[in-house]
Amino acid sequence: MRCQLVMPRALPWLLSLVTMLISACGAAPPPGDPNLVEMSAEASTVLVTAGAPSEVAVRIRVSAGKVASDVRPPLDLVLLLDTSGSMEGAPIAAVRASARALVERLNDGDRLAIVTFDSTARALVPSAPIDDDARAAALTAIDRIEARGTTALADGLAVALAQVRAGRVAGSIDRIVLLGDGVPNDPAPIANLVTQARADGISITSLGFGLEFDESGLRAIASDTGGVYRYLATPAAVAEVFDRELVRMQTVVGRNLVLRVQPGPGVTIESLPGIDQGGTTRVVVLGDLASGDIRDLIVPLRVSAHRDGAPVELLDATLEFEDAVNGSGAHQRTTYSAVHASADPTQVAKAVKVDIEIARARAHAANEIVWAIGAARNGMIDNARAALTAAEANARADAARLHDPELITLAERMTEVASRLAALSRVTSAAANTPAADAVAAAPSADPVAPAALAKEPENRAGEQLHEAYRHDPSTPVKDGKKLELDSDGEQVFRVNYAAAQDVLDQRK
Repeated sequence: MRCQLVMPRALPWLLSLVTMLISACGAAPPPGDPNLVEMSAEASTVLVTAGAPSEVAVRIRVSAGKVASDVRPPLDLVLLLDTSGSMEGAPIAAVRASARALVERLNDGDRLAIVTFDSTARALVPSAPIDDDARAAALTAIDRIEARGTTALADGLAVALAQVRAGRVAGSIDRIVLLGDGVPNDPAPIANLVTQARADGISITSLGFGLEFDESGLRAIASDTGGVYRYLATPAAVAEVFDRELVRMQTVVGRNLVLRVQPGPGVTIESLPGIDQGGTTRVVVLGDLASGDIRDLIVPLRVSAHRDGAPVELLDATLEFEDAVNGSGAHQRTTYSAVHASADPTQVAKAVKVDIEIARARAHAANEIVWAIGAARNGMIDNARAALTAAEANARADAARLHDPELITLAERMTEVASRLAALSRVTSAAANTPAADAVAAAPSADPVAPAALAKEPENRAGEQLHEAYRHDPSTPVKDGKKLELDSDGEQVFRVNYAAAQDVLDQRK
């Protein structure tokens, strides 16, 4: 009699499952979120005055942990260089030397393209991975760069975007570094190109050089794509900034950061450069976050009246980003901020958080400098001067109240800019229906301080509307019948102070 072993029907399935589990035990788990990106929110006070509208600020802090410099994704870099005739001499020599130094520091495997623009734009060095041959070819091409022609910036941006896209690989750090010293021939296409860059997650670092470039335009290109704006006062500064930006790109831990801020009930977010104004939710493009970076965003809020003891929900914040260290994909961080209303003025005064209140006051002062310079360049000279006068008084009062020397420095910057405006030669515009200077008063510059601070001056509604219209779209000329005429010293004053104020608003540590 022969015995036959009959295998239970379920046994093959069980054996397969056991085999899979054994195999899985020896396999590396998929990479996860390295938890290097953090976000927090903290208000400038824990109490607001009950029974009355209040103004408060929230500091949203985004920070990155530190990683070794050799732990990084590949770079996909495009140098976009203005080679127009105004760069002739020391500027173009500095650009050549700085570009050479940057190419020498790139790692093998990084991708590089060099795009130049004058009367036309061209890919001087098409995007290719760096090796010994590619590095030598790029250095030879750089040596041939000459200054000539006009400033076709829009064409240069279009070519640069095409080169970034051609060089993209999964997880690469995609960046355009733009150096310009002039006003573009045709600025109209630039806004659409910036929108494309932003949608594609391509950050643009914009560097302004000389006395003729469009500072507000270059700043907008950078801020709208999550990049950085810098003013280069001398040719020697080109190499330093190129080097600094390369170091940041080589240590990125989070890519394509986008912050969304949703105000709470009865809360309004006030205007601030770099914050999109569409709808109730505000969107801030932060770009890439490098190892050890700390980014602070000061969000000014207007809060409606609440009863004594009531909780006040200020805002929710959501940060979206891509992991650049483990390549584990998209991640999200969330935080919120809330305070309480109090009818006790003593407790309200004690509740102010001085460090955040200082940051708020600095941001407000810097914002007024940026606004005033942009307004003056668009013909609102009287408005700009009056706004600076009011903002300077607020800054000095805040400096005394908060014991902050940086606020004194910002107040002195306002004095310097205002003195240039006062000395300007102004000519009447040919426009027939522009409002007279006295018909549109200065933008309200009353300092949005915590409850224990200064009282606000009455607001001029016509001035406020003009102020807000310009903040919303600073590229739209708003004339008061005057034209800005600055000598070279005045231009230097404007550009240095604009850049210094922008650094305060940028809040990188």
